[in-house]
Amino acid sequence: MDTMFISDETINRKHREMWDEAVAEYGDTFKVPAEVIARISETTRALYVLQTWNRNGASGNPAKFLASYSVYPDILLEVVKDYCSIEIDSMEEVVAKPEKRSDKYDAFLDWTKAHLFEQYTTEQLVVISGFSYPTTLKFVQDSPVFRKIKKGLWEIRDPKADREAEQ
Repeated sequence: MDTMFISDETINRKHREMWDEAVAEYGDTFKVPAEVIARISETTRALYVLQTWNRNGASGNPAKFLASYSVYPDILLEVVKDYCSIEIDSMEEVVAKPEKRSDKYDAFLDWTKAHLFEQYTTEQLVVISGFSYPTTLKFVQDSPVFRKIKKGLWEIRDPKADREAEQ
């Protein structure tokens, strides 16, 4: 990622350029519409936020950092493109929520329903579940969905059908 260092002078220069363009377009400082003034202010604020991100080590995604400060989406995309050389197609990429652990467990259990009575090694279940080896091992040991065949080999069961068969 090619991130430009943003100094106070860089921000002030950009702020003056935007005002000069607005005054040239509308003829007078007092004739510049409120929307244009708001855009100039928000762009300047976004640059200060990006400067903070840069000062804090420029770690992580700059777009997500700007989004955490509620920078307007169109300005966020523009600033990240101009100052970080990152092309973002849509805000969905920026605000995508990370997958929760419970969602991963649910997806894993849903997958098991389609693979009843099939056998898998612990390593295969690690890849399928997306969890670490210890987490997957703990989950399959504690879950009634899995039955241990031998060390490292598990069979997927239907616990509801097993309970009904016992009765």
